[in-house]
Amino acid sequence: MYNEIDQEKPNSKLSTEDEKIIFLLKKYEKRTKLINIIYSYELFDQKIEINEIFENQDLNADEIFALENISKNYDNFKNIIIKTLSNEWTYERVLPYVRSVLIYGLFELMFNKPKVVINELINITKIFVPGNHYKFVNKVLDILAQVVNKKNA
Repeated sequence: MYNEIDQEKPNSKLSTEDEKIIFLLKKYEKRTKLINIIYSYELFDQKIEINEIFENQDLNADEIFALENISKNYDNFKNIIIKTLSNEWTYERVLPYVRSVLIYGLFELMFNKPKVVINELINITKIFVPGNHYKFVNKVLDILAQVVNKKNA
């Protein structure tokens, strides 16, 4: 039986709305994939090993660019995030998955509109982290967006 979600109909064109949905789903998939890769290192408090990632992951050029930049700037990103945390929150207290979202979010904020990045990462956090951690992610990413905006001004 024909499944419209998995396959295109032969000789048919997608509507603009369908193309937009597919684009957004691919962006979501990419973000989730990269956050999960970062998470695999945050879980064990390890720095990202880019060569190890290349051996174990099938990555496109955008994903390679993101991971290389995150790996190269990891300590800087971590320090910026630490500076945004309140006194009662240490970096180590933040869940590894949430740290991964924040690291990836800081990278994305340098290239994309803050509202879009923050919204997407809040939604990803809601899916992968139980409870109200998405509120924490929202607050920290909002502060990080302001930091990035000041540096780019």
